[in-house]
Amino acid sequence: MKLNILKTEVVFQTLLTFTSLPYVIFDYVQKTEGIKFFIALFFIGVSNLLGFLLRISLVPSKFHRYYFFGVILFFLILYCITSLTVGSHTEFAIYFMGVGGMLFNVYYLVYGFCLIKTMKQNKIAE
Repeated sequence: MKLNILKTEVVFQTLLTFTSLPYVIFDYVQKTEGIKFFIALFFIGVSNLLGFLLRISLVPSKFHRYYFFGVILFFLILYCITSLTVGSHTEFAIYFMGVGGMLFNVYYLVYGFCLIKTMKQNKIAE
């Protein structure tokens, strides 16, 4: 049952990523500060948070710790960038947020597939 829940969560996260990715890429290439960019990152962030809480409750893994501390470090760096560059480098902060957010999302997806693989192996070993 846990494996099926985890598979469903990873499929949902993958579909959400592929749905949101064009908005992020389009805003990055066009260099516009569109609202779709922030909406896409918001939905990805909220779904990753909810999925992360689900993963913590289902499976113990060392990847949880790496993801958690990585996200905290990401937000600390983002805070430093925005507080040190008030007004002069806001585009850099926005691009950092977009690219960094998508990279964390890719890590989140890969680590979801790794969890599924290890759960399958553990199920076969039992």
